[in-house]
Amino acid sequence: MRLCMSIGLAAICLAGCATTQLEAQWTNPDYSGRSLRGAPVLVACEAQEPTLQRICEDQVAGQIAALGGTPTRATQLAGSNAAPVAGTDPYLAAARRIGARAIVRTTLATGAVVAAPAGPTIGIGVGGGSGGYRGGGVGGFGGISFPVGGTRVSNAYTSETALIDPANGAIMWSARATSSATQDATGQIAELATVAAAAIRQAGFY
Repeated sequence: MRLCMSIGLAAICLAGCATTQLEAQWTNPDYSGRSLRGAPVLVACEAQEPTLQRICEDQVAGQIAALGGTPTRATQLAGSNAAPVAGTDPYLAAARRIGARAIVRTTLATGAVVAAPAGPTIGIGVGGGSGGYRGGGVGGFGGISFPVGGTRVSNAYTSETALIDPANGAIMWSARATSSATQDATGQIAELATVAAAAIRQAGFY
Protein backbone atom coordinates (compact mmCIF):
# COMPACT_ATOMS: atom_id res chain seq x y z
CA MET A 1 0.00 0.00 0.00
CA ARG A 2 2.83 2.39 0.89
CA LEU A 3 4.51 1.61 -2.44
CA CYS A 4 1.32 2.47 -4.35
CA MET A 5 1.03 5.75 -2.49
CA SER A 6 4.63 6.63 -3.29
CA ILE A 7 4.19 5.90 -6.99
CA GLY A 8 1.00 7.95 -7.12
CA LEU A 9 2.56 10.93 -5.36
CA ALA A 10 5.60 10.78 -7.61
CA ALA A 11 3.41 10.85 -10.71
CA ILE A 12 1.52 13.87 -9.41
CA CYS A 13 4.75 15.63 -8.54
CA LEU A 14 6.24 15.01 -11.98
CA ALA A 15 3.08 16.30 -13.65
CA GLY A 16 3.17 19.42 -11.52
CA CYS A 17 6.85 20.08 -12.24
CA ALA A 18 6.47 19.76 -16.00
CA THR A 19 6.56 23.03 -17.97
CA THR A 20 5.38 24.26 -21.34
CA GLN A 21 8.22 23.80 -23.78
CA LEU A 22 9.13 23.97 -27.44
CA GLU A 23 9.82 20.47 -28.72
CA ALA A 24 10.87 21.16 -32.31
CA GLN A 25 11.04 23.96 -34.87
CA TRP A 26 12.03 24.48 -38.49
CA THR A 27 12.88 27.59 -40.51
CA ASN A 28 12.67 27.84 -44.28
CA PRO A 29 16.05 29.17 -45.46
CA ASP A 30 14.33 31.00 -48.35
CA TYR A 31 12.79 33.37 -45.79
CA SER A 32 15.87 34.02 -43.72
CA GLY A 33 16.04 37.66 -42.70
CA ARG A 34 12.42 38.51 -43.55
CA SER A 35 10.93 40.91 -41.01
CA LEU A 36 7.23 41.05 -40.18
CA ARG A 37 7.49 43.93 -37.73
CA GLY A 38 4.66 46.39 -38.32
CA ALA A 39 3.15 44.20 -41.04
CA PRO A 40 -0.46 42.98 -41.09
CA VAL A 41 -0.75 39.32 -40.10
CA LEU A 42 -3.71 36.94 -40.19
CA VAL A 43 -4.01 34.83 -37.03
CA ALA A 44 -5.90 31.54 -37.38
CA CYS A 45 -6.41 28.77 -34.84
CA GLU A 46 -7.85 25.31 -35.34
CA ALA A 47 -9.25 23.46 -32.32
CA GLN A 48 -11.89 20.84 -31.52
CA GLU A 49 -14.07 23.35 -29.68
CA PRO A 50 -15.10 26.90 -30.68
CA THR A 51 -14.26 28.16 -27.19
CA LEU A 52 -10.70 26.89 -27.38
CA GLN A 53 -10.39 28.26 -30.92
CA ARG A 54 -11.36 31.78 -29.80
CA ILE A 55 -9.09 31.63 -26.74
CA CYS A 56 -6.23 30.50 -28.96
CA GLU A 57 -6.77 33.30 -31.47
CA ASP A 58 -6.95 35.90 -28.70
CA GLN A 59 -3.74 34.67 -27.10
CA VAL A 60 -1.77 34.34 -30.33
CA ALA A 61 -3.00 37.71 -31.61
CA GLY A 62 -1.94 39.32 -28.34
CA GLN A 63 1.54 37.83 -28.63
CA ILE A 64 1.91 38.96 -32.25
CA ALA A 65 0.85 42.49 -31.29
CA ALA A 66 3.42 42.47 -28.48
CA LEU A 67 6.11 41.50 -31.01
CA GLY A 68 5.24 44.50 -33.16
CA GLY A 69 2.87 42.95 -35.68
CA THR A 70 -0.67 43.99 -36.66
CA PRO A 71 -2.86 40.90 -36.18
CA THR A 72 -6.32 40.21 -37.56
CA ARG A 73 -8.22 37.18 -36.22
CA ALA A 74 -9.53 34.79 -38.86
CA THR A 75 -12.84 34.40 -37.03
CA GLN A 76 -13.46 38.12 -37.59
CA LEU A 77 -13.44 37.65 -41.36
CA ALA A 78 -16.41 36.24 -43.23
CA GLY A 79 -15.52 33.21 -45.33
CA SER A 80 -12.10 32.66 -43.78
CA ASN A 81 -13.09 29.16 -42.65
CA ALA A 82 -14.54 28.08 -45.97
CA ALA A 83 -13.62 24.67 -47.37
CA PRO A 84 -10.18 24.90 -49.00
CA VAL A 85 -9.47 24.16 -52.62
CA ALA A 86 -7.38 21.00 -52.98
CA GLY A 87 -3.72 21.70 -52.38
CA THR A 88 -4.22 25.18 -50.88
CA ASP A 89 -4.37 26.63 -47.39
CA PRO A 90 -7.92 27.59 -46.31
CA TYR A 91 -6.73 31.00 -45.06
CA LEU A 92 -4.82 32.18 -48.13
CA ALA A 93 -7.71 34.08 -49.72
CA ALA A 94 -8.62 35.79 -46.45
CA ALA A 95 -5.00 36.79 -45.86
CA ARG A 96 -4.70 38.26 -49.34
CA ARG A 97 -7.91 40.26 -48.88
CA ILE A 98 -6.47 42.12 -45.90
CA GLY A 99 -2.99 42.43 -47.41
CA ALA A 100 -1.38 40.20 -44.75
CA ARG A 101 2.33 39.56 -45.05
CA ALA A 102 1.97 36.25 -43.21
CA ILE A 103 -0.51 33.81 -41.73
CA VAL A 104 0.14 32.58 -38.20
CA ARG A 105 -1.77 29.32 -38.10
CA THR A 106 -1.95 27.30 -34.88
CA THR A 107 -3.43 23.83 -34.57
CA LEU A 108 -4.39 22.94 -31.02
CA ALA A 109 -4.72 19.31 -29.94
CA THR A 110 -5.08 17.33 -26.73
CA GLY A 111 -1.91 15.53 -25.71
CA ALA A 112 -1.44 13.54 -22.51
CA VAL A 113 -4.28 12.95 -20.06
CA VAL A 114 -3.26 12.84 -16.39
CA ALA A 115 -5.47 11.48 -13.59
CA ALA A 116 -4.86 12.55 -10.00
CA PRO A 117 -6.79 12.42 -6.70
CA ALA A 118 -9.30 15.26 -6.54
CA GLY A 119 -9.00 15.68 -2.77
CA PRO A 120 -6.76 14.99 0.21
CA THR A 121 -5.60 11.52 1.21
CA ILE A 122 -6.85 10.06 4.49
CA GLY A 123 -4.95 7.37 6.35
CA ILE A 124 -6.46 5.01 8.89
CA GLY A 125 -4.12 2.95 11.02
CA VAL A 126 -3.40 1.39 14.37
CA GLY A 127 -0.07 1.89 16.07
CA GLY A 128 1.59 0.83 19.29
CA GLY A 129 4.83 1.57 21.09
CA SER A 130 7.10 -0.16 23.54
CA GLY A 131 5.03 1.06 26.47
CA GLY A 132 1.99 -0.98 25.51
CA TYR A 133 2.41 -3.54 28.26
CA ARG A 134 4.40 -3.53 31.48
CA GLY A 135 7.47 -5.53 31.04
CA GLY A 136 6.82 -5.94 27.37
CA GLY A 137 8.39 -4.35 24.35
CA VAL A 138 5.94 -5.26 21.65
CA GLY A 139 4.93 -2.58 19.17
CA GLY A 140 3.75 -2.29 15.57
CA PHE A 141 1.69 -0.30 13.07
CA GLY A 142 -0.56 -0.84 10.08
CA GLY A 143 -3.38 0.79 8.13
CA ILE A 144 -4.68 1.94 4.78
CA SER A 145 -4.82 5.22 2.90
CA PHE A 146 -7.27 6.37 0.25
CA PRO A 147 -8.08 9.61 -1.64
CA VAL A 148 -11.19 11.63 -0.86
CA GLY A 149 -13.21 13.24 -3.65
CA GLY A 150 -12.64 10.86 -6.54
CA THR A 151 -10.30 11.39 -9.48
CA ARG A 152 -9.50 14.64 -11.31
CA VAL A 153 -8.57 14.38 -14.98
CA SER A 154 -6.33 17.05 -16.52
CA ASN A 155 -5.40 17.51 -20.17
CA ALA A 156 -2.08 18.59 -21.61
CA TYR A 157 -2.39 20.50 -24.87
CA THR A 158 -0.02 20.54 -27.82
CA SER A 159 0.24 23.19 -30.51
CA GLU A 160 1.60 23.19 -34.05
CA THR A 161 2.28 26.76 -35.17
CA ALA A 162 3.29 27.78 -38.68
CA LEU A 163 4.14 31.04 -40.42
CA ILE A 164 2.74 30.86 -43.95
CA ASP A 165 3.45 33.12 -46.92
CA PRO A 166 0.05 34.21 -48.35
CA ALA A 167 1.61 34.81 -51.77
CA ASN A 168 2.29 31.14 -52.46
CA GLY A 169 1.27 29.12 -49.38
CA ALA A 170 4.87 28.27 -48.48
CA ILE A 171 5.69 27.56 -44.84
CA MET A 172 8.23 30.09 -43.63
CA TRP A 173 8.62 28.66 -40.13
CA SER A 174 6.95 26.01 -37.99
CA ALA A 175 7.21 24.64 -34.47
CA ARG A 176 5.62 22.20 -32.04
CA ALA A 177 5.10 22.90 -28.33
CA THR A 178 3.58 20.96 -25.43
CA SER A 179 2.10 22.26 -22.19
CA SER A 180 1.98 20.69 -18.76
CA ALA A 181 -1.25 18.96 -17.74
CA THR A 182 -3.62 21.14 -15.70
CA GLN A 183 -7.34 21.86 -15.58
CA ASP A 184 -6.67 25.45 -16.66
CA ALA A 185 -7.07 25.24 -20.43
CA THR A 186 -6.86 29.01 -20.87
CA GLY A 187 -3.58 29.14 -18.98
CA GLN A 188 -2.10 26.33 -21.03
CA ILE A 189 -3.09 27.95 -24.33
CA ALA A 190 -1.61 31.25 -23.15
CA GLU A 191 1.68 29.53 -22.32
CA LEU A 192 1.76 27.76 -25.68
CA ALA A 193 1.19 31.07 -27.48
CA THR A 194 3.94 32.72 -25.44
CA VAL A 195 6.44 29.95 -26.21
CA ALA A 196 5.61 30.03 -29.94
CA ALA A 197 5.92 33.84 -30.09
CA ALA A 198 9.31 33.72 -28.39
CA ALA A 199 10.50 31.17 -30.95
CA ILE A 200 9.21 33.30 -33.85
CA ARG A 201 11.13 36.28 -32.47
CA GLN A 202 14.30 34.23 -32.01
CA ALA A 203 13.96 32.97 -35.59
CA GLY A 204 14.37 36.58 -36.71
CA PHE A 205 10.88 37.41 -37.97
CA TYR A 206 10.41 40.14 -35.33
